[in-house]
Amino acid sequence: MLLLSVEERKSKSRENSRKWREENREKHRQHCRKWREENREKNKELAIKWREENRERTRELWRNWRKKNLEKEKERQRNDYKKDLEKSRNQRRKWREENPVKARELVSKWKKENREKQREYLRKWKIENPEEWKSYMKKYRDKNPQAQTPEMAKYRSSHRECGWSYCEQTESLHVHHILPQSKYPEYVDGNYHGQLGNNLICYCPFHHFAYHYVYSTKRNVKKRGNPVALLWARVERWVNDNKISFEDLEIELAQMYTQK
Repeated sequence: MLLLSVEERKSKSRENSRKWREENREKHRQHCRKWREENREKNKELAIKWREENRERTRELWRNWRKKNLEKEKERQRNDYKKDLEKSRNQRRKWREENPVKARELVSKWKKENREKQREYLRKWKIENPEEWKSYMKKYRDKNPQAQTPEMAKYRSSHRECGWSYCEQTESLHVHHILPQSKYPEYVDGNYHGQLGNNLICYCPFHHFAYHYVYSTKRNVKKRGNPVALLWARVERWVNDNKISFEDLEIELAQMYTQK
């Protein structure tokens, strides 16, 4: 009878153990669970050591588990956040400061995917924090003063219909600069090359919002997107006052966005 080497005996033993585990899965789980409960500290040390030695494998397993257990993972994150609110906020603030570009991308992505949820949250927050909302609006107006010039008032009084093709709205018109005032401040009054009012156009609240939203999103021009949230708030008021269908406006906005 041939004697097996040490390595061969180890290999055979591992194979027998693997075979037994496959044939006795539930029994093996119970045995492992019992051992972990009796050796918590040792189990933690082994787990930490294994994760350090297998970082890529750990990340892959964690990603797969989160995909299969999204609701459970969200609940865990919410519970961890609530346990120590101050610590959680400081950690998030620190991460945003260290990753400003990625933070903005995540916020922008969440807003696009959860528009109605964001609007509802903002409405609720404004009601619960009126003074803080006023202070934010004051800071915004100080930073972004409204460009209301006498020439713009004259233009609005003489142009009583939305300038968008086939739009016949006449309510709550906004005066829009064709050449942006941030880039061409010398034409803020609309007098492009000395011709009165030729840099101005009137839009209804929806088409004013739609222009800024589509332009800033498709061309990634951030300055065009700055007033989008404020313009949408005006659209909501206009729609509610005039009993216009939100669904029709969203369909038109989607068509505008998909056009080349």
